[in-house]
Amino acid sequence: MPRFNIPAEDAQGPLVVGIDIGSGGTRAAVYDVSGREVGKLNHKETHSFTVDDDGTSTIDADQIVEEIRASLAAVLTTTPLPGQVRAIGFDTFASTLVAVDAAGNALTPCITYADTRCHAQVEQIAGTLDVDALHERTGARLHSSFTAPRLAWLREEQPEVFARTARFMALGEYVALKLLGTAALGTASAAWSGMIDRRTGLYVPELLEAVGVDADMMGPALDPSDALPVDGTPLAAEFPQLREAVWLPVIGDGLAANLGIGALGEGTWGISTATSGAIRQLLSTEIPTLPSGLWAYRVDQQRTLVGSAMSDCGRVLDWCRNELAMPFDIDATDTATLFSGPPSQGTPLVIPFFSGERGTKWRGSSRAMFANVGASTTWKDMLLGAMEGVALSFLRIADQMREAGGEPERIVLSGGMTGAVPGWLHLLSDALAMPIDHVAVSRSTMRGAAVMALEQAAPDTPVAEVPVLNRVEPVLAHADYYRERLERFEKLADLA
Repeated sequence: MPRFNIPAEDAQGPLVVGIDIGSGGTRAAVYDVSGREVGKLNHKETHSFTVDDDGTSTIDADQIVEEIRASLAAVLTTTPLPGQVRAIGFDTFASTLVAVDAAGNALTPCITYADTRCHAQVEQIAGTLDVDALHERTGARLHSSFTAPRLAWLREEQPEVFARTARFMALGEYVALKLLGTAALGTASAAWSGMIDRRTGLYVPELLEAVGVDADMMGPALDPSDALPVDGTPLAAEFPQLREAVWLPVIGDGLAANLGIGALGEGTWGISTATSGAIRQLLSTEIPTLPSGLWAYRVDQQRTLVGSAMSDCGRVLDWCRNELAMPFDIDATDTATLFSGPPSQGTPLVIPFFSGERGTKWRGSSRAMFANVGASTTWKDMLLGAMEGVALSFLRIADQMREAGGEPERIVLSGGMTGAVPGWLHLLSDALAMPIDHVAVSRSTMRGAAVMALEQAAPDTPVAEVPVLNRVEPVLAHADYYRERLERFEKLADLA
């Protein structure tokens, strides 16, 4: 992977700090005005979610605060900084909830995006509101990963906690309260609650009423330009290196991921290929009609992050490796040969919904299906069909992305799954009928938080281009094959 950092002596100011709260740990790093990491000024504190069979998925919010303190100490105090820090960008895994009392203390752990205990409340709310109209208004599907059903669940299942709550906060909002003394909820993070109007940035009254919460119990959505001065806060007293900086209100990790891999403008799609997968694009906030399979999360008065996601991307490859008796020594060369050949109607048609369907039809109970499998079908055929299925999953999202924002000028892609089997990009490029730039940058989500910070610290300085590992060109003659496969995919998926 190309190096995408610079020695401390070559760093040019202003500097910014990026903070990233992921599912596996808390990270912080120092970046220069080019958006590249400075020397070895990065640090990670590992953590994991507390999970249970009832759908619980939580993490202690105060633990995260302490991890940020430890990470900042590691990058700010171990060696002299080569300049002045002017801004702090901050992202967390999206869709989080912490109940907070009047004294500013957490009454609950942080409920994460993966917590599914509110499934029943999703159905209750869906029975009282027009979910399609709600999706058009908020840009979010009614789902257990969003805030409204969680609030309803908390009210029903933990009424004493609900009654003591003064504010319901996102994790990043709570962190700002503890470190700065002021809660700061970014518009992009508020949008991930599924409760704000994507056009106005205000909470939807019907949703608040449906879950029994007053608007003043929810944090106002702050744009990146509403950054908070650090000077005079507890954070400045603890870290004088940050006195001249501003703290940007927290954003979600999806937006940070796009910014981090270089999907900055309206003409660029950013594709993620990790355990799950997604296509995202920054568009003008005014999107007249949102296609039903997409979400649209407001970023600020000018921009909205539009896209959709799938639960199973790299997970499909993992299943194939573990369940199809694939040789342990199969390498990128073998898969490159397999994936670069001409398509065949004899390849199994696979609906890769091992974890249910998210985009584009949001059927959580759907499961994987295999068709066109015969006695002569080999594990290589099954692997090829499964990865074609992942490409088709992206294609069905891409079709709706084109409805929302037109044809992209460029596609940039990153992710661990593609790093493991880069040859599968031939399938994806052929399916999308577009060239794909496979880019590489370590800790891309944290870099995205830093890029957002640089919008405030150095708005007139463009950040460095992310290195391209390789560019994959489509074989346009294969497009008809994928179109025909997509028609069959959709028919079979309706049965999954």
